[in-house]
Amino acid sequence: MSREAFHLLLERYLQNRCTDEEKEIIEKWYGMLDKHDMEDTAPTQISALEQKLWDRIHESAITETPVRKLKPQNKPSRTLITAVAAVIAGFVIITAYIFFRVDSKKPEFIVAAIANNINSISNNSAIPMIVSLEDGSTVTLQPKSLLKYPKHFSKTVREVTLEGEGFFEISKNPSKPFLVYNSNVITRVVGTSFIVKTNSTASETEVTVKTGKVIVSPNSGSLSFKIDDLLKSGKGVVLTPNQKTVYSASENTFATTLVDKPLPIAKNNKQPIKESYSFNDSRVADVLNQLQKSYGIEFVVEDKELYSYTFTGDLSEQNLYSQLDFLCESIQATYQVKETKIVIKEKR
Repeated sequence: MSREAFHLLLERYLQNRCTDEEKEIIEKWYGMLDKHDMEDTAPTQISALEQKLWDRIHESAITETPVRKLKPQNKPSRTLITAVAAVIAGFVIITAYIFFRVDSKKPEFIVAAIANNINSISNNSAIPMIVSLEDGSTVTLQPKSLLKYPKHFSKTVREVTLEGEGFFEISKNPSKPFLVYNSNVITRVVGTSFIVKTNSTASETEVTVKTGKVIVSPNSGSLSFKIDDLLKSGKGVVLTPNQKTVYSASENTFATTLVDKPLPIAKNNKQPIKESYSFNDSRVADVLNQLQKSYGIEFVVEDKELYSYTFTGDLSEQNLYSQLDFLCESIQATYQVKETKIVIKEKR
């Protein structure tokens, strides 16, 4: 009999769904345990109890040692039910421990579980709250959100946990990466600004980058934050400004695309310089090149002859998609957002 079959048989016994032959087998197993085996069994010893019974069964099969006979019982005795329940509980506890140990990862300060060294900030107001961290980073915590972080970061890493939504502005420190944990993903940065948002059911997490670069991985026990490893494994994504990804925990997938309203990229953590987008008989290639530098978004022109077209007009004071609408209309072209790129082609 396999270990799994052994466990299932014990479950049927508790539910009174065993045949007479199966009941007899279980009662024989119980006879293999000494009385003191079941007395004062602590929760931490439950797994040992299961192993002891399992070992006794195999010892009996090998040596054919006689077992203590019990009187026939119409219903399982209370003591026997306790024994079986304890063994099953041990099986469930062990299985759950292995599952969560492998499939989730917690920051060091949570694992240490030293309560007086943990700051827990909950925003119970109706407006955003700014939280300042010891390294100079700030978090704009949205209503109904919870942030936990250590009073003092470790020497090698800066870690926080987030429930809800927060906008992070991280001070640069290449030797101490910054990690944001939630139930679904872990976001790693060195110095940048980004938003982490989990929906109300906690089944999806959205990460949006404003400046810098972040690496987003599923929150699992086997993590790699090396970009090459992530791209090869398909287990994470690398985001740059004006990009976002939505991780679905139920499907274990990332959907990466551009943000709804791309903004010009700030340089050196400063406000973006207000550029002029006024063009006079300029080549389309030059117009797209300026937009690409401003927004950090790659443009792909499928019909290369479009590069030689010229454009005259003022695209200032407009958002990116309005600028593209105006440009494409003037050169008889269309555009489409495909993941993190914008594809431009002639109208058909």
